[in-house]
Amino acid sequence: MGKNKVKIDGTMDLAQVIAYLEDIIGGLKAGTVHVQLGQESVMLSPGNIVDCEIEVSQKKDKEKMTLELSWKKDESGTDVVRISTAGPKIEIA
Repeated sequence: MGKNKVKIDGTMDLAQVIAYLEDIIGGLKAGTVHVQLGQESVMLSPGNIVDCEIEVSQKKDKEKMTLELSWKKDESGTDVVRISTAGPKIEIA
């Protein structure tokens, strides 16, 4: 599988940042986060176990918060390995 990437980087109003974060939260709750910027698009399907890293820092005139979420692809999205002495099982819907 190739690497898909969308990067949103720039200065924006706090209200727009909040809207993006609310959309991300809604997607996480629904089980799918879709991000599109122009022709670039990435669809993520978070698993039940998520690595979460939050880092905050404060200097004289600058404050920063970094949020990183990562997870392994859900098992249901990959091929299942079956080992047996019989041939392949064919399911008819």
